[in-house]
Amino acid sequence: MQPILSINDVCKVILSICHSAVQEQTSIPLRKLATDTSRSVASILEGTPVLPQLIAVHAATMFQCVALSESLSADDSIAHWANVIYDAWSKDPATITFITSGSTGNPTPQKLETALLWQEAQELQRTLLCERKRIVSTVPCHHVYGFLFTILLPNIAELPCVAPVAFPSRAFIRGLEAGDFVVSFPLFWNGLIMQDLPFPADIHGSTSTAPCSPKTMHKLLSLGIARISNIYGSSETGGLGYQHHPDSPLSLFAFWRRIRCDDMQNSWIERVHPLNITQTAVAIPDHIEWLSPELFSVKGRKDKIVQVGGMNVSLLKTAECITKHPDVLDCAVRLMRLDEGSRLKAFVLPKSLDSDTVVLRAELYQLCRAHLRPAERPKKITFGTQFPVNAMGKAKDWD
Repeated sequence: MQPILSINDVCKVILSICHSAVQEQTSIPLRKLATDTSRSVASILEGTPVLPQLIAVHAATMFQCVALSESLSADDSIAHWANVIYDAWSKDPATITFITSGSTGNPTPQKLETALLWQEAQELQRTLLCERKRIVSTVPCHHVYGFLFTILLPNIAELPCVAPVAFPSRAFIRGLEAGDFVVSFPLFWNGLIMQDLPFPADIHGSTSTAPCSPKTMHKLLSLGIARISNIYGSSETGGLGYQHHPDSPLSLFAFWRRIRCDDMQNSWIERVHPLNITQTAVAIPDHIEWLSPELFSVKGRKDKIVQVGGMNVSLLKTAECITKHPDVLDCAVRLMRLDEGSRLKAFVLPKSLDSDTVVLRAELYQLCRAHLRPAERPKKITFGTQFPVNAMGKAKDWD
């Protein structure tokens, strides 16, 4: 099997890991400093709390050579790291491992076949790239969405991929050119909408990683975006479907087919492998209404069931109990991380900024004791004005 990546692609992935690690811990983007692959890893991370060894482990894990991480020196350049990692991975380039955050907030490795990634990128070219001249990236390429759209897709389509400073500004909009395809996510698109500036002619774009409301898509169209494509999927499955207009149903990507149509509780699909290798059936993690074998709409998220003290617990049930309090606007519930404990925790948005959180917390604990079993009750309640999200607007864990 031939590798689907070049050494330069691996350089981009390592830089992306550095960029995201710094931004996650300091909120300071590396900007243009991180584009120089001749610099040492230590110099790129200088002045930040990010340890080079963590970058080495992440990059080596992605490319199935984790044992090499101990031999990667912080004094060596990004280009040197990429050469070493590529040399090891290219001997058996059948898989790439992406690190995702699951419902518990704990990092989860997700190993994907390169044959399937390449197949998906080919389908993305067919369905999304209509007379495009350039791909504009605002997403990290070490996550599966960015990897597909800003590494593989430009390679397949033979298009340049540029990555301006990913900040939603008027300067970003003015820097776009006719024929651009902007790869982004709802939080960034909403930031561009707030600039209230028309887009140049003939701009297409994609949105993924988090739900994008029809209101956001309509507003982008009203500001001159020629086409905005909503990509539906997950880190575990990759893309499942797409829509080019907020009022249209989702179309199932051609590399999936619907199966077990008589199951009224779940929507099952099966990956069509390019080598005709039988794949495990996948249940779509949402409530789905099928309009035809290829067209569908999402009707809501399925309840998340987790184990607490050996009991099955509904996160939705706990959240619904808390939101019954008249002073609560919304609530998110997760399992604690291993270092926190083994119970549930809740993040609560009060309706008023003036709420006495000491009193409200006591009332919420009392409410949960009255209506929930012990395993269903949050052990810790945190308050805030908005739910925690990462740089791409995706829900993340909280302390």
